Amino acid sequence: MFRLSKTVFRAILTAWVPFTFLAAAMGADPSPWSWMPKELVLHIATGPNNPRNSEGDFIILDDGTILYVYTHYYGDSSDDHATARLMSRSSSDGGKTWTTEDKLELENEGRFNVMSVTLRRLADGRVAMFYLVKESPADASPYMRVRQADGTWGDRIRLIDEVSYTVMNNDRVIQLATGRILAPVERYAYHGKNDYDYDWNAEVFCMISDDGGQTWREGGIAPPTEGVMYQEPGLCELADGRVLMYIRTDAGSQYFAFSEDGENWSQPFKSCIDSPLSPTLIKRLPGSDELLAVGNPFLPIDGCHDSATMTIERLNADGSEILARKTMEHPEHQIAGDWQYPAVCFLDDDTALVSYFSWPGGVYIYKIKISDL
Repeated sequence: MFRLSKTVFRAILTAWVPFTFLAAAMGADPSPWSWMPKELVLHIATGPNNPRNSEGDFIILDDGTILYVYTHYYGDSSDDHATARLMSRSSSDGGKTWTTEDKLELENEGRFNVMSVTLRRLADGRVAMFYLVKESPADASPYMRVRQADGTWGDRIRLIDEVSYTVMNNDRVIQLATGRILAPVERYAYHGKNDYDYDWNAEVFCMISDDGGQTWREGGIAPPTEGVMYQEPGLCELADGRVLMYIRTDAGSQYFAFSEDGENWSQPFKSCIDSPLSPTLIKRLPGSDELLAVGNPFLPIDGCHDSATMTIERLNADGSEILARKTMEHPEHQIAGDWQYPAVCFLDDDTALVSYFSWPGGVYIYKIKISDL
């Protein structure tokens, strides 16, 4: 397959970017290279005995403090299976300034690590933390804890009984208007003769709780699509009450499936969101039927990782149409290797915090205005 060299690509991009601003001003379709204005409010850099800081999530506490919990690697390795614990930073002024020292939220509970945090305020007012415990390449399981009055986390609740490599991304668990909690997970095909013998094509489904997270059961698996690899699902409750599942695939785009309740899923199909084999995050905009998507577009570039670019998109109510799209990061403004695993926290109808990590550059948190998109 013919692909432009990175040098030639950059030369073209230099000429292309000014043109896209002109096209946007003339009312043309938005370009992925139009810049999204953003303010960097926190960078959690790596350092000695801290080779990687990665995916996290936000929660606004009762006193208005914004808590951000993220995966903090320690030791010598930044591998996905290396040692990591959950640390936090916080802001008491709406995300303008942040604490400068890490606070331990949860020590490493696995032989490998703990990672991939979702923080959610449940309908009954409790703050729940969902996360993964990795024991081996064939044993990863999602857990839940509830924040206590003293700021610690209560007893852990296991979401799935089966011992398997079951993955749940950061900022993915949702609670429906009905009160049902849905935790979207991927489970690799059952491992075989040894710990490393499993299939990268996953089953995707939801763990379901109808009692506030005390007990969990498996929902139905999204029907497979021949020749398409499923990984790392996410969820969004739409304005019409349906649940949208979006799925990382190797087919050049995110795939979508729909459900009335998270139990059973329609046949997944190719969506309008182009992407490499990389995750996207989709959330409903506050006070609106429209959706916000943050992720890596499908733009192969010689010498760059698939996730070298990060875009932000506004979608219509069912996600079938991109209404606006701008660039958060791209290789011309590369700080470090790539951009991965976003999280979004809405502060009001027009202001949001967006986080993602660059490997090995650390975690970046930006403040944005939705009206700029």
